[in-house]
Amino acid sequence: MESQTPSDLRDQLLALLEAGDTMALSTLLGEQEPFDLAAAFYLIPVPEAQRLLELMALEDGAALLLEMEVSGQLQLIEALGPDKLASYVATMEPDDAADVVGVLDPKRADEILEQLPDQMRRAIETLLIYPEDSAGGLMDPDVVRVHDWQTVNEALNTIRNYVYRVDMDDFFSVFVLDRDNRLAGVVPNWRMLIAKPEALIREIMDTDVVAVTPETDQEEIAHLVRDHDLVTVPVVDKDNRLLGRVTVDDVVDVIQEEYEEDVGRMAGTGAEEVREISIAQSLRLRAPWLLVALSGQFVSTTIMRSQADFLRSMVQLTFFIPLIAAMAGNMGLQSSTLVIRGLATGELRLAQFWSRVAREVVTALAMGVLLAAILVTWGLAVMGDIKLGVVVAIATSAAVLLAACLGTTMPMLLKRMNVDPALATGPFLTTLNDILGIVVYLSIAYLIFR
Repeated sequence: MESQTPSDLRDQLLALLEAGDTMALSTLLGEQEPFDLAAAFYLIPVPEAQRLLELMALEDGAALLLEMEVSGQLQLIEALGPDKLASYVATMEPDDAADVVGVLDPKRADEILEQLPDQMRRAIETLLIYPEDSAGGLMDPDVVRVHDWQTVNEALNTIRNYVYRVDMDDFFSVFVLDRDNRLAGVVPNWRMLIAKPEALIREIMDTDVVAVTPETDQEEIAHLVRDHDLVTVPVVDKDNRLLGRVTVDDVVDVIQEEYEEDVGRMAGTGAEEVREISIAQSLRLRAPWLLVALSGQFVSTTIMRSQADFLRSMVQLTFFIPLIAAMAGNMGLQSSTLVIRGLATGELRLAQFWSRVAREVVTALAMGVLLAAILVTWGLAVMGDIKLGVVVAIATSAAVLLAACLGTTMPMLLKRMNVDPALATGPFLTTLNDILGIVVYLSIAYLIFR
């Protein structure tokens, strides 16, 4: 099927809705992937979106709700009655259902939970105890488990009965418990299929299991999945008893979420702006960071005003202030982006602090020498003033060096203080680089031209 833009799909859906062609609408909705539908639904007013949702099969509607970001999802589910919303939630996996119920106010959440089967309600209530961004909040309590004393044939019968009973359609590994019901190992599905029926599970299981606790942060889980090539991670309590599992599809969502958050914060906005939001929401996200930048520019302006007489006597100095600020800003942003990416992916550790700083200093020095040579030559050839070229060259080199040091140290220091290092970039770093660049430039110019 030929792909459509979200706007095209929105227009097509609204046209069919206005025409009252429910059969064509149902067909079109059924042909779309949940991700594509979600992108179109962000652009559709809530009343029309609700009408479209009600034309979809329950499973398809539930998949659409899960694909939407919280802001768009919340607007849509608040428009649904408790009975209708409960019917969607009942078709979801417990971990997904907990995410939906978790965004509701307590009274409405209780109304939904009361209408769910007892087993699912208890599973959701257990998941809601934990933070959303922890293993406990991500995990699915439906886990295929066998005992180490069972034979392969007995274990396969246990698996069949469990999968049929809970209607599980995705499991990648079988978790093995000992006689005390503690996690003892894991067996990949393929090994269960090729093992001899009379073999004991303890003979074919892997005992080196990578497990997490319910409190483990979602970023740490993502690192474990990447580093160990895992498709599912068991979640255990302090006594090593199995509570649930986090699957690779949950981890992919985590990686995307963390990426959008970091990019949004580095830009001084937020992950929400990737989606369509109101002007008021956009202002709320952007205004604080722009005010930080504005405050920094007030400082820069004050510094330049204090040197007004000197600048009037050397007007040509003002021509190069944007150049120095731009070079320092670019160098600082490059350094901080590399560090933030390294910290986020786990490739860079806090123990590597000084080695990373040293590397960036050497890089900045080399870049400074290159820029200085170009600027001195340009100052002599174009401006006809070797002293001016030297001032600009030295100031640019110094500003680039300072920016590299700040761009490297600030994210790592914030990380050490348990503050999100993405906050170190954008307005904070750019503003600080501007201030220091101007101070360095005017100081060097004053020393040489006084």
